[in-house]
Amino acid sequence: MDSDRESERLFSLRLSRVMGDIGVSRWMIRRRRKTHLRIEPMNNVGCLLSDINKTTYVFGSQSEGTTTPEMESDTDFLLCDNREHVALNLATWQYGKPNLLVLKNELTPPQHCYLQRLRDDCPLPEVHAEGPDDVLDREGRVLLANTRVQYQDIIHSFSESGELILHGPSMSYDEMSDHVYAYHCNQLPEECQFMFHRPRPGHWPRPDTLARAREVGVFLVPQGYTESPSKQSMCRSKAFMIPSKLTSYPYSKWQWRISTSLMERFLMFDFSPIQVKTYTLVKIIRKTLFKPEFGDRFSTFHIKTAMMFTIENYPAEIWREDNIVKCVCLLLKTLKRWVKQKHCPHFTISGVNLFVGKLNLWELPKLCSIISHLINTKLQCLFYTRMDNIGLRLLQSSGLENISYENVSTRTEICMVVLEELLLTELVHFTSKMTELITDKSVDDIESHLFILHSMLDSPSDIEQEVVCMLTPFLCSTLASILASRCIYLGQPITQDIFHWYQLSFDLDLMSSRLKFASMLYCSRQYEEAAEVLTYCEGLLGPEVWQSCTHDGRKCLKSSTEFENKLIFNSNTEMRKKFTMMCINFTKEEINCIPQHLAFEMLISIEGEDRLLFDKWKNNVVTDCVPFLYYLQHLTYWELHQHQRAQTALHNLYEYTMGTEHGHIDTAHNMLGHCYELQNRLDLAWMCYNRSMEIYDTDNVSIWHAARILHQFLQS
Repeated sequence: MDSDRESERLFSLRLSRVMGDIGVSRWMIRRRRKTHLRIEPMNNVGCLLSDINKTTYVFGSQSEGTTTPEMESDTDFLLCDNREHVALNLATWQYGKPNLLVLKNELTPPQHCYLQRLRDDCPLPEVHAEGPDDVLDREGRVLLANTRVQYQDIIHSFSESGELILHGPSMSYDEMSDHVYAYHCNQLPEECQFMFHRPRPGHWPRPDTLARAREVGVFLVPQGYTESPSKQSMCRSKAFMIPSKLTSYPYSKWQWRISTSLMERFLMFDFSPIQVKTYTLVKIIRKTLFKPEFGDRFSTFHIKTAMMFTIENYPAEIWREDNIVKCVCLLLKTLKRWVKQKHCPHFTISGVNLFVGKLNLWELPKLCSIISHLINTKLQCLFYTRMDNIGLRLLQSSGLENISYENVSTRTEICMVVLEELLLTELVHFTSKMTELITDKSVDDIESHLFILHSMLDSPSDIEQEVVCMLTPFLCSTLASILASRCIYLGQPITQDIFHWYQLSFDLDLMSSRLKFASMLYCSRQYEEAAEVLTYCEGLLGPEVWQSCTHDGRKCLKSSTEFENKLIFNSNTEMRKKFTMMCINFTKEEINCIPQHLAFEMLISIEGEDRLLFDKWKNNVVTDCVPFLYYLQHLTYWELHQHQRAQTALHNLYEYTMGTEHGHIDTAHNMLGHCYELQNRLDLAWMCYNRSMEIYDTDNVSIWHAARILHQFLQS
């Protein structure tokens, strides 16, 4: 018996180490959470600046830190519409806003409700259905259906295949993200109160966690009840049978589901690292053993719920590294008990059976049998688990030498992959939001944005302050360039205020803002000063520097080993400022601050003024830092009659275009072609423009350049 306990203890320690190796460690959990929590205010500040009354939340495995590289977890976005006020009763009706009244009675399905429209000038019901989602019930009440017609059209327009991907209440255009449209109610419905009053051992959730959870309210998401009298119940329970006298049922398109996602976030963030490892391990087991048999009908939410009840019911002392096997078995026993009872309770909402509408009655014995086998064998199946090479890693930690471990990545290698992915994710959202904020915006618009951001610097949220400090330099750079473009157009000198705006933008990233500054100096004929800035920028280049491109449809250059080594010791903010070169973005308002040849890049937007959000960058001139540096150097040294240095810059630009097809390589070829035109090498310029078209045959102005070359050739 003692030997069995010791064997289980050693197995637990190995499991804990393996989970750390694949990215489930205290440090990595914190890094994942911080990255995805920073995306929230990034989107929300963007909505505030654009005067859009919506709030974005990021939920799910990525923001919880409960995923691994090979789990390939998606990201759950909840978009909350703040234009509507949701009231539990008429006493909380608000004047001057569209109001939705929550309707429930004894026949309403559990965790669901109906939303009735009220007038905005007095607390009386609306009598006319006006919107595409409005319906009239038998009593003449105007109800809001969950069809979300307009939102469906928006998501549909993002889909390359033209198809929508539906997962419960979520609607998406790809498999890596779920988008849920919701309303927020800042009051807790009665069925959500029981979590704070029901008896429990008391050690978890902690009082401060419960206090915070009590204040966050609930969401109402567009999902109707999954069962009806006309449909055979997948998991029959008398408590959840719909009364047959309700002849109007089902009106599933009229129903909204109550969601406690914010409550659950506080509870998840209260998990200890060992509890996160336990939960993530069972998620891996679900995906490898349960999903092939039951699909997503036996979901991670069932496991999350079981995990919360298990933490609540067992003492804090058991959650140790040398006891993970027992912790997993306790979680599985909780699930097994529920399967036998055919009832899975909700942790935060009373009267809910989470098995209803998910699992068929005849599947439950099979599910129970698999869980029993896992418990009885003390998780020996993990030695055969291929996901994240868990089986091989366990064997490796056991010291077996006759097995090949060549394809097993080290902890450091996985750490670097995950950290780079997190940085890229943050930059993708940043680029998307910034493109939206500057495209087709005037000086007044951007100054207004900066004023609002400055007022947010006193925010009590550290993450929100970080986001403000991230957005501000980009807007300063754009504002400076727009003002300078006006001065150049009017033949006026560049003012000190403009120089000051440029200076405020220099810590956006390593180089992009400085190159915009150098471009302005070149276009205002300050060639000596431009040359100095360009020399400084060239000195910043090194093996540890990464040129990123996060624009849709473009490949991102793989980072170097030196850059990856920096990731371990630096935050995302430090990596962006010190070791990352972001794409340079010029709007139409900045056209006089770019070399005249690049103004042709604006031609691709002639047919694309109404581009989708992720495609908006094509309305601007966008280029990568390194080729733009060499291009500006060639142009500047050419004007200064320093032909040897100009030739060196041209050679560097040529070598760059030959070595990569990442980022905005089409623009790089177009810049190279212009350099050859300056030397009257029209044959080489023609080749550059043709190569550019070969790489990207749409949205490419190289065809205009090729036409010019052909015209010049025919004229000569």
